[in-house]
Amino acid sequence: MNYAARQQHAQELVQEIGLPRPLNSERLHHHMEQIREKKIVIRQAPQGMIDAGVCALWLEVAGEGFERIHYAPTDSAVHRQQFVNHEFGHMILNHTKMAMPAERVALLAPLIPMNAIVSALSRSNFTDEEEAMAEAIGDELAMILRRDSSIYKKSADTGFGQVL
Repeated sequence: MNYAARQQHAQELVQEIGLPRPLNSERLHHHMEQIREKKIVIRQAPQGMIDAGVCALWLEVAGEGFERIHYAPTDSAVHRQQFVNHEFGHMILNHTKMAMPAERVALLAPLIPMNAIVSALSRSNFTDEEEAMAEAIGDELAMILRRDSSIYKKSADTGFGQVL
């Protein structure tokens, strides 16, 4: 799929999930939890994951009633949100999380018992179409967050930012 077609498809997929507006990162997180019908815990990645060159990881562990997103450390809130948006892109696409062997996840997240890892999907590069599509959705989410942030800034002073 070419870039323009991928971006158009990402816009359509994001539109289909009915995001609350105006959108901020907390509302996006909560909305994704509603779509997934489970809690999503978002945390900075452990050092082993970073050493292995993984930028972000979407993980499910047996016996936990939630999913995890781990992201590489960064001083930039925008960069951190983009890691999370990308993983949300995989969720929106219903990508299977079996792309990463449990043995590797155990090395990256040593506090999680290997036999408890149900599935994982990691992000380390953008070489295939699934990664490119998840990134396009992440970009679309970022654009919405950026556009809607100005609404929040306007409404902070008056409470009527969408009206005045």
